[in-house]
Amino acid sequence: MVDWLVYWFMLPACVLIASLAMLTGISGTAMLTPFLILAFPVLGVPLLTPSQAIGMALLTEFFGFLSGVIGYRRRRLIDYRTASVLVAVAVPTIIVFSLLSQSVGPTILRAAYGIMMVLLAAYLVWSAPANVRRRDLKTLPEAVQRIPRHHEAANERVIRSREGEEYRYRVCDQHRGYLITTVGAAMEGLVSVGLGELEMPNLVKRCKIPVAVSAATSVFVIAVTVLAGSVTAVLGLMRQGGLDAVPWNLVLYTVPGAVIGGQIGARFQGGISSETTERFIAILFAVVGIAFLATILLG
Repeated sequence: MVDWLVYWFMLPACVLIASLAMLTGISGTAMLTPFLILAFPVLGVPLLTPSQAIGMALLTEFFGFLSGVIGYRRRRLIDYRTASVLVAVAVPTIIVFSLLSQSVGPTILRAAYGIMMVLLAAYLVWSAPANVRRRDLKTLPEAVQRIPRHHEAANERVIRSREGEEYRYRVCDQHRGYLITTVGAAMEGLVSVGLGELEMPNLVKRCKIPVAVSAATSVFVIAVTVLAGSVTAVLGLMRQGGLDAVPWNLVLYTVPGAVIGGQIGARFQGGISSETTERFIAILFAVVGIAFLATILLG
């Protein structure tokens, strides 16, 4: 019989994780997946396999981003033309790598997660002076302004928000953007982290798309992509073990926690220095990555 109360603590945990994710602009799965895998043995609750943890983290992330998509859609800030071409690249990629994550062994997944978290930590430290994750950012950091524009389209694109603000820009050549999106979606499908850390900075830094539009567009791309990945992961788990293979008693708490935390974090988003936030998250990622690798070495 299913114990529907065993994971009750995940409600406050997900509220905290989602709040921190929204506050810093970092994907919540980067903190949720390690918690599901590393903390559960300490807490003495039923354990999840790495593929279960990744699938549930993706499903939870989708609902967390869904509220953001609804909000940005109401504000009319999403550039659907740019989003559509990125989604066309990201969705097939995350499906393939979600299937791959279910076919490799737990040790390999732990190693991949540890390595990718350490690499993301190094990337965040390197990019901290050019951080653009604050969605209320009006002036780009000097390090971003020095990045050259890349083969902009001849025609100007115009986005008019519901508040009456007008954003004019020319979309850059997306060939490198496709590669960045592919890498992010592959990491997201394999270990549930990566796309959220790469997508928005690419739109702002390379294409010079205004931060508000870039944030809205990247949230839409991530939500659609993660939906495809989570559905793939859930169907894969059900194929292997039926409905019982999906920990619904966990989802019962993680999804509402993500939605509530996302709203709380959004209210305080932008209140902390971007560079300080980036470096704090980099340290957190490095610690998590090393912890994963240590669990392998220690057996």
